[in-house]
Amino acid sequence: MIADYKELGLKAGIEIHQQLDTKEKLFCSCPTAIRDDKADVVVKRRLRASAGETGEMDVAAAYEQLRAKHFVYNAYNDTTCDVELDEEPIHSLNSEALQIALQVALLLKAKVLDRMQVMRKTVVDGSNTSGFQRTALVARNGKISIDGSSIAIQTVCVEEESAKIVDRTASADTYNLSRLGIPLVEIATGPDMKTPEEVKEAAEYIGMVLRSTGTVKRGLGTIRQDVNVSIRDGARVEIKGAQELRLIPKLVEYEALRQKGLAEVAAELRKRAAIVGKAADITSVIGNCPSEIIQSTVVKNGAVLAAKLSGFKRLVGKHFLPEGHPVVRLGKELSGYARAYAGVGGVVHSDELPKYGITPEYVEKISSRLGCGSNDAFILVAAEKDYAERGMNAALDRARQAMKGVPSEVRKANEDGTTTFLRPMPGSARMYPETDVPLVNPAAHLKWIKLPKLLIEKAADYQKLGLTADLAKSIVKSDYAELFEDLVGNYPKLSPPYIADTLMGYRKDVTLLGVSAEAAAAVSDGMLRQVFAAVNSGKLAKESVAAALSSAAKSGKLELDKYALMSDAELEKELKEIVAANKGMPFNALIGKAMERLRGKAPGQKIVEKLKLLVK
Repeated sequence: MIADYKELGLKAGIEIHQQLDTKEKLFCSCPTAIRDDKADVVVKRRLRASAGETGEMDVAAAYEQLRAKHFVYNAYNDTTCDVELDEEPIHSLNSEALQIALQVALLLKAKVLDRMQVMRKTVVDGSNTSGFQRTALVARNGKISIDGSSIAIQTVCVEEESAKIVDRTASADTYNLSRLGIPLVEIATGPDMKTPEEVKEAAEYIGMVLRSTGTVKRGLGTIRQDVNVSIRDGARVEIKGAQELRLIPKLVEYEALRQKGLAEVAAELRKRAAIVGKAADITSVIGNCPSEIIQSTVVKNGAVLAAKLSGFKRLVGKHFLPEGHPVVRLGKELSGYARAYAGVGGVVHSDELPKYGITPEYVEKISSRLGCGSNDAFILVAAEKDYAERGMNAALDRARQAMKGVPSEVRKANEDGTTTFLRPMPGSARMYPETDVPLVNPAAHLKWIKLPKLLIEKAADYQKLGLTADLAKSIVKSDYAELFEDLVGNYPKLSPPYIADTLMGYRKDVTLLGVSAEAAAAVSDGMLRQVFAAVNSGKLAKESVAAALSSAAKSGKLELDKYALMSDAELEKELKEIVAANKGMPFNALIGKAMERLRGKAPGQKIVEKLKLLVK
């Protein structure tokens, strides 16, 4: 921990989006399989933001329109239809998806609504061909308990998944439509978590509840966490795309410190009576600079723009995180806005110069041209003129915000725990009713809902069978929980810990025998059942399980006869030969010889017992 979260006044909440494992999409009968091969149909579109029912245009939608991008959509004949292409109205709400959402809501102790209204949520970033995402509030006011603290579940919604991003450029984004419309359940907590670790624990618990239903998709990309963070002197910031639980505490921690740093910078800027200047074209001043950034721009007849930031010196480059952690500073904020709004490479600021080939001589020339004083900084953008102007305007807008404090915005999670600006925080103007589907009565579906046992409850049951806490937790989190229970019920001669250990460890065992990870993963549940049945009946030794499965993984066929146990007569014959060939050998050494020769062909205990009878 590198911060005092109580002193900072940290508040955090989380939104979890989980794909549901339904046969059909939320508003059409297309399958929920995601394709990544060559598209059958390619469509090019532009989206425009418009005012909602309140007469206002959503700020996030207006931002996306300013970026002036067009969008390319890859569609498939067998996994997309005219609904995904926004060429026909949506169909009725998928009842299977609704029932799963209701099940989740009840498990989270949320109150189901009397009526559901499907809403349109304006989204013009290209991720939905219609320009909005459809979502419906299912339940409210639930709760979970994390280490004795009550965490509010504000809402449970069912909504459609967005299209999958394939490629981004400065002028266009390409999306895959096979993912668009897959049903999601969205769960939003209150801002009740006070430490980064608590946010992770809440996400882990909700993920456990979702997996307990047995009706959610598994694997990378099927679940996403969006974290909302604020501190006492900051603002609510939504961090999108935290896919890995391990990353959540770092995201929260770094965001709290980012906001702390921005608040301190804002206080100092106000103290200095800082002023954000206007952009000036300095191409002629810096055109001969040896910097590759400058020269590549000049060669392409681009423009180098600069602006004075009065009173900003040493604040643009101030680091907000302790040494040894990633670089987070105001300069990166300015660059983030320039990239997002204009697609330029970034912003260079005077606090980091000389650098990038911009020598002290040219730093002085720029400062002189802009009239910078001892307490002033400057920024510059080098790009094609139109992009440079848009990028500079975005950076200057962000510099003006820096004097006020922490802006409320949406940011993208990075792998190192830092975040990058995505767009302004959307407002209430983005939501309005969907007119193509009627109101839904959830009560009509409640009679079909059966609540499963939570995985943490199953883990407690497994511990009663003799499994350690870690092994029980591993089994319930794996894909083998149902198979484990079936094997325990059908093969009483095998101990539950042995069954669990084998299920969780056989892939590693067979890879040690030269099987690839892909082949090991191809061992079917049917093969596993046959192997456990053979061990239970005494036809296969436990020591031969790995060898039998290894052979099956390589050939795709389970051949248990190759690894069948010897008859008692065959075993006795073999042992007599071993004793005769090693007369006078100590008994323990004799056991070693026998085990080396007969391992997997007979149970070890039986080998020892029969050997004792032969050497009396």
